[in-house]
Amino acid sequence: MSGKREQIIDAAYQLLAVQNYQNMTTSKIAQAAGVAEGTLYRYFKSKRHLLLEVIVKYSEYIMTKIFTNVSKDKPIFENLEHFADEFYKSLIADRTFYRMLFKLFSELDEEELNAAIRDYHTTYLNRIKGVFLWAKENAEINLSEREINNAVQSLWGMAEGFMKRTVLKINLPISIDEIYFAVNLLKPLLQVE
Repeated sequence: MSGKREQIIDAAYQLLAVQNYQNMTTSKIAQAAGVAEGTLYRYFKSKRHLLLEVIVKYSEYIMTKIFTNVSKDKPIFENLEHFADEFYKSLIADRTFYRMLFKLFSELDEEELNAAIRDYHTTYLNRIKGVFLWAKENAEINLSEREINNAVQSLWGMAEGFMKRTVLKINLPISIDEIYFAVNLLKPLLQVE
């Protein structure tokens, strides 16, 4: 990927941390990136297109970090503990991303942008679901498709609560013990010894 293209994406990301999308201009983005506004349009056809690229880049980056140590060959709770560890680190390191997402939820009513955020959530949920499906394949759990979906949604709901607390700065700092507690709530439901 082009260095200037990356500069522009990173500048837009940093601006989204402190400004509303609606008030952010391509001129401000170009200035923050250290490029001419025309250069921005060489890589992105619109501010919306640029925002989509920001969402894609940073959501992929965070998902990669969070799922780095997750493997089909590991027991489900070892995978969930790796997930919890990396999610905890991400809450600290990637607060800007979570803040940006929550701001976009309230600011935007554009289907294309909503679809990008929906894709991020769906991809994340499917990655978590994959961990449960591996456990089912490995005969660690015996849950129906519906029960797996419920477990994934429950875990996601807890994670989203932690994200909101991070963004809103409620009862901080979040401890890793809180995240482990949330993950361990699933043990009886999963019938894991």
